[in-house]
Amino acid sequence: MKVDFHTHTLSSPDSPISPESLASRARELGIVPAITDHYSMASIKRIKKTGIQFIAGEELRVSVGKRGADLIGLFMNECIKKGTEVEEAMDLIRAQGALIYAPHPFDSFRMGLREEALLKKADIIEVFNAHSPDKSNAMALEFAQKENKAQAAGSDCHFLFEFGQTYTEIELDELEPKKLLAALKKGKITAKKSPRLRRLAHRALSSVLKPFI
Repeated sequence: MKVDFHTHTLSSPDSPISPESLASRARELGIVPAITDHYSMASIKRIKKTGIQFIAGEELRVSVGKRGADLIGLFMNECIKKGTEVEEAMDLIRAQGALIYAPHPFDSFRMGLREEALLKKADIIEVFNAHSPDKSNAMALEFAQKENKAQAAGSDCHFLFEFGQTYTEIELDELEPKKLLAALKKGKITAKKSPRLRRLAHRALSSVLKPFI
């Protein structure tokens, strides 16, 4: 099974991808998307109607002291309030039977977690994000290896052409949290950086939209 652990749809304010077009592309490529929109699970119902396999998630903005940071819950049932304190958010994710996924850690522009004490509490570390600098991806990989954490990769796609270029291949017959974690121990990552011009364009767009996301 191939899984892209970090995708967005039009339920995120910075993505125009319809749930149906993402589902169609996922079916075509044979890749399971984790739907991780910013502070929203509004696309989940539409994705369900397409009949594809997927993981329901949310990319939430948590509070770490005086700053904000991003955190993803996988296998989520309901959203968590934006601005929730990070450790409380982790507890709320676990209370849903969901997994804590740390997206783009050490990437300060993308507001990734950088506190190792907090990253140790994550179930999965995103060791490759298609938009993150090589340095922060390398730091994420080093941390995951040091702490023996499950590793995964995400395209962090906001445009449809980005989906399918980055994914994690695992031996898994059922999308279930504990089985997924176990399978990731032997996962194989296919990683491709998003084009530089695309990354710069999204960075500019994100800067404009930052007050809203």
